[in-house]
Amino acid sequence: MTTYLITGAAGFIGANYVHFLVDKEPEAEVIAVDYLGFASNLANLDPVADRIQFAAVDIADYTEMRTLYERYRPDYVVNFAAESHNDRAIVDPSSFVRSNVTGAQVMLECSRKVPVTAHLHVSTIEVYGELPQGQHSFTEASPLNAKTPYSAAKAAGDQMVRAYMQTYPELDIRMTHCANNYGPYQLPEKLIPLMITNVLRGRKVPVYGDGLQMRDWLHVLDHCQAIHTVLKAELGPIPEGAATDTALLPIFDVSARHEVSNLDIVRRVLRELGKEPDEWIEHVADRPNHDRRYLIDPSKIETQLGWAPTVEFESGLTETVAWYVDNTDWWQAIFKQKGDLQVDWSK
Repeated sequence: MTTYLITGAAGFIGANYVHFLVDKEPEAEVIAVDYLGFASNLANLDPVADRIQFAAVDIADYTEMRTLYERYRPDYVVNFAAESHNDRAIVDPSSFVRSNVTGAQVMLECSRKVPVTAHLHVSTIEVYGELPQGQHSFTEASPLNAKTPYSAAKAAGDQMVRAYMQTYPELDIRMTHCANNYGPYQLPEKLIPLMITNVLRGRKVPVYGDGLQMRDWLHVLDHCQAIHTVLKAELGPIPEGAATDTALLPIFDVSARHEVSNLDIVRRVLRELGKEPDEWIEHVADRPNHDRRYLIDPSKIETQLGWAPTVEFESGLTETVAWYVDNTDWWQAIFKQKGDLQVDWSK
């Protein structure tokens, strides 16, 4: 029986991957790990609770993580665990460094000391920073140029992953960078679920600045399929040239090639909810150091591994809005527990 250890499993993408995994491989043993921090929600795992083992452990705690590895001896490890919200990172950067840097290294070390078949570290498009004028997209060869505390912490974790890849070539370590995800179970501090739940609570939708920041959108189920594709791929040894060409490392950028402005996303969601955008949009103070545009090129995962997105954006967005409309108990419980998730940068 194959054993998977999934960290960050009570978060948005991690929980969706756990759902995906138990459906795709019902005979597998799935160890879901999460320290249940601010962005976690154990209710995300309720639909699969009887099919997984759950452990409330901090990935930055080496002793606890090593114990889990030795108890379950996982074949595959996927590390989704991260603090991941730019707004909260500006307010409290320290917790982001612990999870995104120290946690990443602890996970790598556990996979080195208790060997696994493959270890996949899940990262973000934001480590590349802001896309320069005249450049179409970032690739796996692009330099890391993070400009916010959140993305800098993720970039530092990336550097640790890259170092382990080349220092310990006997390990099978992979890494992905993803575009902005959307779909069910996303904490309503992020753009799409925040605007949906605001409208459902009779509140206007906040749009940072002019709302013309461009984002690349990927449905979470397409992302889960990409993760599984990378995790199971036969990649072979790292080429010697990877020391000076990061495109040769086992790193894959995941995108659906669908770029939309924040303002356009807001208007589309409002129309899905039967609302007139001009009556519900409220332009608010922009957050500090807000990236204007970033986009990644998924050619490598498409050509080398044969992955391609299957969820069309319009239908995916419609289904996402419907999910939040149909699951009011889920998001109302979050607001009751965590309070207002909207940050006011005018103060």
